Amino acid sequence: MEFMFGIFGMMGMVISALLYFIPAIIAREKADFKSIFLLNLFLGWTIIGWIWALIWSFEKEKEPLSYYKAGYPGYTTEKALRLHEVQKQFDAGVITRADYDKALKEILDHQP
Repeated sequence: MEFMFGIFGMMGMVISALLYFIPAIIAREKADFKSIFLLNLFLGWTIIGWIWALIWSFEKEKEPLSYYKAGYPGYTTEKALRLHEVQKQFDAGVITRADYDKALKEILDHQP
């Protein structure tokens, strides 16, 4: 009988851990995964922290061209075209998320 309580107790702990980390599980492919995971880990025990992490995990990531427009510091047409090309490659599945993030960083950090 004690054995059954141990099994049910362990199953309950595993299910509780999965429920607790739902925001991190949802965000596992996002660029902000580490931040969401840390928020979930350290502040998830507060209901507000858990809800904040959950909402953040469902937010759509900003595409580079949605904020990189004329007037943006260092804006050039060449950079905008390169960003658009990288975005098309990522959307088509030609490059991975890591390659996409690396290309964005190189393009936006590069000073002409």
